[in-house]
Amino acid sequence: MSSMSPQPSLSVIIPLYNCERFITQCLDSVFDQQLAEDDFEVIVVDDGSKDNGASLVLGYARDHRNIRLLRQENQGVACARNHALFHARGEYITFIDADDMLVTGSLKPLLAMAVEHRAEVVKAAHVEIAEDATEHGSLDVAAGESLVCEMSGNDAIVRVTQFKEGYCWGYLIRRSLVVEHAIAFPEKVTFMEDWAFITQVLLKCERFVHTRLPFYLYRRNVASCVANMTVDKLLQGCRAIGIVAKVAAVAAVPAKKKLMENVCVNINVILWFTIYYTRIYRQRKEIVDTLHRLLVQVEGVSIPGSLKLFKWLPNMYVVVRRLLASRKY
Repeated sequence: MSSMSPQPSLSVIIPLYNCERFITQCLDSVFDQQLAEDDFEVIVVDDGSKDNGASLVLGYARDHRNIRLLRQENQGVACARNHALFHARGEYITFIDADDMLVTGSLKPLLAMAVEHRAEVVKAAHVEIAEDATEHGSLDVAAGESLVCEMSGNDAIVRVTQFKEGYCWGYLIRRSLVVEHAIAFPEKVTFMEDWAFITQVLLKCERFVHTRLPFYLYRRNVASCVANMTVDKLLQGCRAIGIVAKVAAVAAVPAKKKLMENVCVNINVILWFTIYYTRIYRQRKEIVDTLHRLLVQVEGVSIPGSLKLFKWLPNMYVVVRRLLASRKY
C-alpha cells in the first residue's frame, strides 16, 4: 500500500499463529463487506507461525492491495496486536482472531453508525458458531441497525459489558483514543490480555455506542484453552488482573464496583484451574501468593463470600477445596 494513499476509515487487525485452517475464511469475510478497498486496510501479523498461514495471506494479497503482512518472532497475541497498532492508519480499528469471521455486510453500517454518533467506541453483537462452520452469511443486519444506545464508557462497563464479553473483538475503536492515552495490550500476556486492554479503552471513552447489529462470528474452542493451560499462562492472567485492579481503584463509582467484581470473578477463574488441575496444583505456590496479593487490593465490600476465606487463609482454602473436589483433572 502506498504511503501517500489517503487515510482509510478502518484498520482491521488480525494476529496470526498456526491458523492456516481458518485464515482464508476470515479474510473472505472481511472482504465480503461492501466496502471499497480504499476505505479500509487489513493488517495481518504473523507471530512466528510454523504452518502455511502466512503464505495463504500473501496469496490473498496478490488480489487485494490493501493487505499488509507483518512478521515477528513468536511473542504472543498481545505483542502481535501491539505491532499492528503501531502500523495502523485507520480512523477506527477493529480486531479479529484468525479463526473467526465477520457477518456479511455488517462493517459498512457499523462504520456509518460510528460517524453519525461521533462515537469513540462502538460495540456490536457477536454470535457463537461451531468449530467447523464455514458460512459468514448475513444475519438480520437491518434489524440490528435500529437498536442503538449511547452512553459513556463508564456506563458501558456497568450496563453493557460482562465478564464473558471481556474480549477486544466485536468493537470499533477510534484509534486516536488508544494513541492519545498510550493504551496497549500487556506484553507477552496471552490470558485475559484483551480484557485488560478493553477495560482501559472504556474507562477513557466519553462516547460509547451499543448496537444489537450482528457483527462478529466467534468460533468457540474451549477444549483448546483448557488443554493448553499452564502455570505460566495463569500467572500472565494474574498480570492482567493486576492491571484492571489498578485502573479500577481510581475509577468512578459505579464502574469501580463493577470492575472490582470482575477482578474477583477472574481471581476465581484462576483459582479453579489451580485447585482442580493436578499439574498446576503441584506448582501452586506462586499463583496462590500472587492471587492473594491481588485480592488484598479489592475493597472488602466487593469480595464475594466465596473469596473471603481465601483472603484470610489462602493456602488452607486451596488445600481444603482440593480435598473436597469430587473431580480432579
